[in-house]
Amino acid sequence: MKKKIAVLACGWCTYFLKDFMEGMQKAVQGKNTDIYLFNTYNYTEYSGFPNYTGASIFNLIHYEDFDGIVVLADLIGNARILERERLRILKSGKPAISINKKLEGICCLKVDNYSGTYEALNHLIQMHNVRDIAYVSGKEASVDISERYKAYTTVLKDNQIEFDAKKVFSIEYSDYHCAYRFFASYIKAGNTFPQAVCCANDLIGLALLKVCNENRISVPEKVKIIGFDDIPEAKCSNPSLTTVHNNAELLGAEVINRLQFGVNPAQILKVKSTPVLRQSCGCANVNTKLQSILTLNLLDEDYKKEEFNTQIEVIEEIFAEAADVFTLLTNIENFLTKSHNFEGENFCIFMKSDWTSVLINSAENLPQNLNYGTQVQAICSIQDNKKYLREMINTRDLIPAKMKSEESSTFMFMPIYHHSYVHGYYVAKNNLTMINNRYGYIWSRSIGTSIEHFRKKNMFKQMSQQYLKLSTRDALSGALNRQGMDKLAKPYYAQNKKNGLTTVLFFVDINKMKHINDQFGHLHGDLAVKTVAAAVLETVPRNWLVIRYGGDEFLVVGNSKNYNGEDYCTQIKERLASKTSVMHLPYNLSASVGTYSVPAQSDLTLEQAVENVDNIMYEQKQAFHKEDDKAAAESH
Repeated sequence: MKKKIAVLACGWCTYFLKDFMEGMQKAVQGKNTDIYLFNTYNYTEYSGFPNYTGASIFNLIHYEDFDGIVVLADLIGNARILERERLRILKSGKPAISINKKLEGICCLKVDNYSGTYEALNHLIQMHNVRDIAYVSGKEASVDISERYKAYTTVLKDNQIEFDAKKVFSIEYSDYHCAYRFFASYIKAGNTFPQAVCCANDLIGLALLKVCNENRISVPEKVKIIGFDDIPEAKCSNPSLTTVHNNAELLGAEVINRLQFGVNPAQILKVKSTPVLRQSCGCANVNTKLQSILTLNLLDEDYKKEEFNTQIEVIEEIFAEAADVFTLLTNIENFLTKSHNFEGENFCIFMKSDWTSVLINSAENLPQNLNYGTQVQAICSIQDNKKYLREMINTRDLIPAKMKSEESSTFMFMPIYHHSYVHGYYVAKNNLTMINNRYGYIWSRSIGTSIEHFRKKNMFKQMSQQYLKLSTRDALSGALNRQGMDKLAKPYYAQNKKNGLTTVLFFVDINKMKHINDQFGHLHGDLAVKTVAAAVLETVPRNWLVIRYGGDEFLVVGNSKNYNGEDYCTQIKERLASKTSVMHLPYNLSASVGTYSVPAQSDLTLEQAVENVDNIMYEQKQAFHKEDDKAAAESH
């Protein structure tokens, strides 16, 4: 039976995570072992509230179903989440390893950030006679950055260089843009750089290199730069950046080795980081061929980013334009069947079993829900580049049976959610593309946001329909009011013409309404209106429009699609007579009814057609009055 290893990660540190996973993948080949990577992204909402809903992806994990667990604790960072998962892991009794951060009761493997940084700095001092060194890092309180800072202070002390707190700079975040703004402002203020700058990572180092180039500060002659991580951009910059390789791939391989031969929860093991000496410290010659290859690779990555952005735009457009859930699912599935370069050749998008009902939920905001339920439904399933049925699986199975294979595989899971509501998850086989360039974060958040926009669009549509219903409804009779004529009857009439359907009109007028109001009061008048309206509504097809056209007049608008020439004139009168026969009214309640049909090719407007049916009804009314007057004369 195949072994399974669960990996818990947060994908912001893309280079480290990618190298680490590649190390694990190489190590499991031929060992009948699958890797299950559960990857999340935390972010700060526009309100400033930190959102960790993505960590709900860990709720999918039943640790007892796995043979080993790896927690990239330093990447996840959130103490509450780590403690929750630590307790669950310990309860399962399964062997586990924490990466770069010690969790009580769990073995710990670390990148030795200290050793590589110390050696690189010591190289500057010993080989390049540098005595004036600054240190720059973000304010993040991570273990790796603190170890690099410790190496900086220690190497100064070991070389009898006085520590100067004014040469330690703390910027908001350890990213390229934040660092660039800091260094640009630093130079603009008239400051000069020291002999060397030790940067907490390569992004800060590259930002410094750009500012130096823009201000004609030669590197390494005027200032030497050291970074950390050895990202691809560091190799092809000009000058290339001296850095420290973290050996994350060796760490990933060592994890598999430790899980295979046993772990000691009390152990803390370290994998040494390695200095990579390049031009920015004054070492290494220009390797133009390598730089050319790497530059072309970066251009290729830029093209992929554009392609990815287009993919996201189309998906968002599908959600925005879909009129209903069926259309949405069909269009999403059809598009991803044709275009899935980033999603992979084998992937599924699973949604919770009640997902379609959530899409038409009219609540302003969905309540917090971080669970996936017992079953999930595939809304898109692509296997070997082919579309498969939208099957439902037990959530605990995680992947469809067709995704499993004999060779060792890697499955990556990402949550799909909006704010604090989880809709489902994405799973791909042997495809870590989503780790690159924040693709996973952008993809999962865009899907989640698009779902919410679709839901809100449906909510507003329902509200609009409800408002239209209220604004066009006559409170007394239950029929449509005169606004219904403009808002509903006219579009209905136009649609009949467009569809080649004959429009059928009936006009109903209450006989002797003035007499009822004058002799018996307006309460009886209201009762007469409600009774006649009920007789009309109960007689004609439900999808026809019944409008209270005047105080005692009703207009019925239908079409030939569900009309077979029924004599509704007589049926309305008969139903009204049946109703009044048990009401013991002090007057005779009756109505005159006329009908008129308008062929689809007719040039008549609805108003003209209503005038025609009104005239026909009037003839009926005149006949009624003659009969009534004759009966009254005979009674006298």
